[in-house]
Parts: sequence; structure tokens; C-alpha cells
Amino acid sequence: MLAGLSEAAILAIVAQAAAALVNGARDVHATLGPLHLTENVGLLLAVSAGLAGTRLALQAPLSVIPAKIAADVQARMQSDLFGAFTRASWAEQSHDREGHLQELVMNQVLQAAWSVLAITSLVTSALTLLVLVASALLLNAVAAAAVLGSVVVLFGLLRPLNELITRRARELSQAQMNMASGVGQAARLAEETHVFGVSDAQRRHMDEFVAAARGLFYRTQMLARLTPGIYQSLIYLLVVAGLAVLYSAHSGHVASLGAVVLLLIRAGSYGQQVQSTYQSVRQALPFVERVEEVQSRYAASVPPTGDRRLSQVRTLAFDDVSFAYSPSRAVLANVSFQVEAGETIGVVGPSGAGKSTLVQILLQLRDPVDGRYLVDGIPACEFAREDWYSRVAYVPQEPRLLHASVADNIRFYRDLDDTAVQEAARLARIDADIASWASGYDTIIGPRADAVSGGQQQRICIARALAARPQVLILDEPTSALDPRSESLLQESLSALRQEVTLFVVAHRMSTLDICNRVMVIVDGRLEDFDTPDSLARQSPYYRSASALAAGTSEVGAG
Repeated sequence: MLAGLSEAAILAIVAQAAAALVNGARDVHATLGPLHLTENVGLLLAVSAGLAGTRLALQAPLSVIPAKIAADVQARMQSDLFGAFTRASWAEQSHDREGHLQELVMNQVLQAAWSVLAITSLVTSALTLLVLVASALLLNAVAAAAVLGSVVVLFGLLRPLNELITRRARELSQAQMNMASGVGQAARLAEETHVFGVSDAQRRHMDEFVAAARGLFYRTQMLARLTPGIYQSLIYLLVVAGLAVLYSAHSGHVASLGAVVLLLIRAGSYGQQVQSTYQSVRQALPFVERVEEVQSRYAASVPPTGDRRLSQVRTLAFDDVSFAYSPSRAVLANVSFQVEAGETIGVVGPSGAGKSTLVQILLQLRDPVDGRYLVDGIPACEFAREDWYSRVAYVPQEPRLLHASVADNIRFYRDLDDTAVQEAARLARIDADIASWASGYDTIIGPRADAVSGGQQQRICIARALAARPQVLILDEPTSALDPRSESLLQESLSALRQEVTLFVVAHRMSTLDICNRVMVIVDGRLEDFDTPDSLARQSPYYRSASALAAGTSEVGAG
């Protein structure tokens, strides 16, 4: 507002002073509403210079404040969105396609943050426009009314274009999400793409995403630039028409008319900025809406935490547990069992039998659709989540490493000292390998990083699971990526853990079951048998056939 007042005053003074100098006068006679002023031209020019300096000084806060607001909003949106993702349920997290979270946190939030800059510019332009119109009102009420009426009419005329821009921006947001999924998938399947020689086909597939986004981006930007140009041209026409009316009415003398002309032209310029920035806000709204929608979806899925403390896990039990991803897709049906602390339990079954879903329910990543999951005879959901997390660990079938040091990979964001890290490495039988590397525990590893084999990655993940000394440890196909020597070391490590932890092992190799007290046989989502290996060898058709196959191949079908 101060900048707008300064500009309005400068324009009015310069117009009046120029008219006085042209007429050879030393003083300016001006009428501002009810006031009639007479001032020396030199004094007015000095005042104008001071006002210009003031307006120059105001450019710093006018630049700093919007930039700070936009940066703060961007950082907060990114932090809040990622925080909502980390607190969301696994079921909700797994629902997202590849690349969606990255696209949301980076590009979609960036586009949303631009709306903040547009809003600050909109506020600035609107206030300046009002100040200029108010100044024109003092000089000529008819001209001020004409400017205000013009702005309102033009906003109404251009509303359909603004709504079209919003629709195109919403479609562009979705197209960018689709492209992000394609890029994420391409990065994950880069090795297979080379092996199968399908790079050309993959590029054609990606070109379809690029073309869709390109078309929408073109239409959105074309409309975004067309509308301000139309607005500016119409404003000039209306200014000219207004001046024609003033001229025909013989309104005011030449000095005040010159000031009005300057004010109207600048008001028209700020009116165009209002229109342009309003349009930018409308263009960014779909990105804001998408980020807020996803964040709300994450927030709604946050699993509840109980208030019971969990100091010791004595028993784990499923009481008639069933689970289905959809009404027509039952994965587990009426599964019941109880496991005592210190037992080592194997889990076997054909592909698609429901073993992975059973593991996810054991980890409280998913909740049963029917039945109950009990810990020490109490529903698992009644225990505090932080207690549960500190007592349960998991090793997935596919090793997933951070791009970080070996030590940080084993710590995995937890506050663990070097002694705990090294003891976990020893239990996972990876300590000797780490010692042989030049940088030891400081060796950088991770996705596509050098230095570690698949078997070593698996043992590092096992060390990660053991580092906090869990009471329950679940391993999903722990030997699938191990060579015979690594498998032997792992078996040795698991044998040492017996009686210390409650251990679940989803078996890929029958040799893994040698350390198990009992073995679950999951077939078609049902617990077909649950007994000792010796008993299963006599009574379970699946177990017998799997054992016979293992005698020749050493493997069971994975699930």
C-alpha cells in the first residue's frame, strides 16, 4: 500500500508539474477532492524524488517477504506430506504407484508453492490498484468509477477462460503423476530392459506419457499467456473510451487530465497483473488440491495405537483370522494357531498361498478382516506402537539398502552405538566381510552401489534386524539370495538365536527348516498343517512333496 501511494503521488505530481512547466508557470494549482492546493514546482519535484526513493526502498521487503512465505510454505508442505506418508498405514503406502510420492513431494508441491507467490503478487497488485483508483477518484470521480467498472466487467468476461485453465491444470497434474510412475518403473527395471533389448519399446511407451503432458502443458501455458494479453488490450480500449467521454464532457483542465491519464494507464497495468496472478493461482490450485487430498488420505489411514505397555512377548496367536484384499479375493481363511516365546516356526506353502499376507498381519502391517490377532492373549492393536516396534524385527526377501555407510544401514535411523552395530554384524556372520573392506563399517553401500554382493546385502539386512535385539524376528525367504557358504553362516546364526527370540522363517529352501520346532503349511489361504518337521513328513502331502523335490533341487516354490 505504501508503494502504491508513493507511485500514485509521483504520477500525480509529475503530471501536474509537467503541465505547469509547459505553460511557463512556477507554481502548480491542483484540486484533490475538496482541497485546492498551490505549491512550488521545485518543492513538488523534490517531494517526488523523496517518494521515488521511498518506493525504491520498499522493493526489498516486497521481494523478501513473498519469497520467504513461498519458501516456508513449500518446506512445510513437503515436510507435512512426507510426515503423513511415514505415519500412514502400510496398506495405504503400498497402494501408491511407483514414483508417486517423489512426484508429489517434489514437482507437485513446487507447483503448489508457486501459487503462494502468485497470491502475494495478487494481494500487492490489488492493493496498488485500489490505491491508484482512490487517487484517481480524488482527481476525477468519473474516471475512477470507469476503472473500477472496467476491472469488474473484464473479470466476468474472462471467467470461462480461467475455469478452462483450472481444468487443464488438473489434467496436467494427473499426467505428471502418470509420467512419474513410468520413470520410477523404468529405473527399477533398467537391468531387465537391457537384457531383453526392449529399450526402444520402453522409450515409445514413455513418449506417450511425455506427449500427453506436453499437450496439456502447451494448452495450459497458451491460455495463461493469452488471457492477460486480451485483458490488457481491453483495458486500453476502455481507458481510451473513458478519456473520450471526459474530453466530450470538457471535464477538468489539462494538468488534472494528464494525471488521470497516467493513473488510469498504471491502474490498467496493475489490473492486468491482478488478472494474471489470479489466473496463476487458479492454475496452481489443482496441484494444491492433489497434495492436500493425498495428505488427507494418508492421515485418515494412520493406524491407531493402544495404551497398553508391552514389556515381554510371551505368546503370539491368530484366532480364526481371515483377510481379503477385496470381497472376491480371499487370501487367508479361518487361520488359528498359537506360538510360544522362544519357538522357531517355519512357514511353507506354494506361490500365492497367503504366506506374505500372514507375515504382514504378524508385523501389524495389515489388520485381519475377520478374527483376532492376539499378543499374550490381548488384541495386538491394544499395545502401544512404539513398544511393538522395539520388540519386533523383519528381514524381507529382497534386501533393501540405504545409500549410506554399512554402519548406518545396520542402524537404520535408530540410536544404536557402534558396539550394538558390530555385535549385530557378528550375529549375522557379516563382520568378517566388512573387516575385509578398505573402509570397513564406513564403506558406502546401497542401491546400485559397488562393494557388496546379493548375499552380503541380505546378511547386512539380517544384522539390521538383530541390532536392537528384538524379541520377535520374522524372516521372509532369508536364504533366497545366499550362496552355500552364506547360507551355512546364516543357519549358524539362526541356531544361536534359538530360545532367545521367537523366530518365524518363511522357507524357500527346505534346509532352512532344520532349525524349526514346528512348521506351518499354508495352502490356498488355509493352515493345512502345523506340526514338527518329522510329523509333517508323515502326514502332510504338500510337505512330503516339497521335501522330495528339495532332495533333488534343494528348493520349494516361493510365495
